[in-house]
Amino acid sequence: MLLVRLGEPEDVPYLSVLGLFREFTGPAVNALDILDRQSAAVVWLAVYARRDELQSLIHALWTGNRQTVRAELVAFPASHRFVSSAVARRIAEASQLPDLLDQHPSDTDLLARAGRLLVRMGCSRDDPTDLLAYRDALSVYDSVVTRAGLLPPTLDNAAMLLSLALDLSSGTGVLLDWPPGRRAALLDSLGRLLAESRWAVAGVAASEADQRLRAGWIRRTGRQPFKRPATPGRLRIEVVAGDPADREPVETRVLIDGRPVVPAVFGRGPAHSPEYLLDDDQLRAEVEPREVQLAEAYCTEGCCGALYVTIRRDADQVVWENWRRPQTMPGSRKPAPELPAYRFDASAYDAEIARAEADRSWSWPARTLARLIKAGLIEQPELLSRWDASPGWISSGFDDPDTTVVTFWYVPGLASGRPERADSPLQFRWVIPDDGAPPETQAAAALRRLAEEDPKSYARICGGSRERAGELGFPWPDSA
Repeated sequence: MLLVRLGEPEDVPYLSVLGLFREFTGPAVNALDILDRQSAAVVWLAVYARRDELQSLIHALWTGNRQTVRAELVAFPASHRFVSSAVARRIAEASQLPDLLDQHPSDTDLLARAGRLLVRMGCSRDDPTDLLAYRDALSVYDSVVTRAGLLPPTLDNAAMLLSLALDLSSGTGVLLDWPPGRRAALLDSLGRLLAESRWAVAGVAASEADQRLRAGWIRRTGRQPFKRPATPGRLRIEVVAGDPADREPVETRVLIDGRPVVPAVFGRGPAHSPEYLLDDDQLRAEVEPREVQLAEAYCTEGCCGALYVTIRRDADQVVWENWRRPQTMPGSRKPAPELPAYRFDASAYDAEIARAEADRSWSWPARTLARLIKAGLIEQPELLSRWDASPGWISSGFDDPDTTVVTFWYVPGLASGRPERADSPLQFRWVIPDDGAPPETQAAAALRRLAEEDPKSYARICGGSRERAGELGFPWPDSA
């Protein structure tokens, strides 16, 4: 490999490889296009993956010692904090993952790591197009799934296999160029394996809070990717809650003719939450056309755009048309093709939306509590307005999904209709831990407290300005 001839990474500055190519080929030629895929991936990692946790692996890839590569590949931390979809793809390319799996067919640690890299590549919160760009994806999927029975039934392995199944059922993995019937066969294989008693008990004895959260997710979600639609139609809605250990989002996956729309035509972020698309009736079709945002880029719409479609009812049909999205797909300079209009039978469409709205099997207590509090504030807006406040973001906590987070904005004089400096509100955050009571009971208690006590007395400031907080007599927290 070229990189070996260039010497050790500490002897050759990472960027010098690109510099050498520019010296001989000129600035118009992209050095990474000239290198073979493996070498290009190593250079990419050396230049862009600068986290300390990855340096031992990158050093092994740079020197090309296959035995060391295998050992470091298994050893490095593969959590979402260290490995984005782009890094996962380059690690798989640089390590020549299919060859490693063939050389070590009984190595369960390597097998689990290969599955983990596939999960990271398809992560909708990053750039799921990395999975589509990985040319060996089908081979690695095949190796991981067909040998999955060798894996010990640990909580980590159960979560990894379930994540792969969710992706093969309704995620980016559906979009790979599968031979006829192969994806369904792999899904069936995973379904049979995870239904075995030894896998069904994975996580039962979990003692740590994060482990219990993950075990609960597996219990709720474990059979979802293996269910077949009761009434197959052109449109299918799947609300998918991802692995909580990775802080994966809850997304409303929209599938048309079996293909997930958001990664297929957008690829810059996950589909919106069910609270937005389903609870707020965004997908309901009316005679009056309505433009709906299906997804927003992970870096915000102002940076990399969003995906919009216009939904309208036309007699006995529902039409999705006039799509709006960025002009190019991620990783491509070519103009994105125009998207066609889709027509659905109105009765089947309405039934699918109603089914998806009523299905709460994906939810957990803190998330359900957030929905009930939000609904209560819509029905009784005076619960907050009497305190000169208006509701903000309400959901389960990102860092601790077993908590419910209620935010609200405070503007003095709002209740009287004479707001003071409405352009400079303060934002407050109220965190409600799950106390084990039914969500309905907890919601009633939370709404009762809002009715009886000024929430500014027990919530903490999380937004606004320090100056405005001082003017109104509120302490400014160090973390705001």
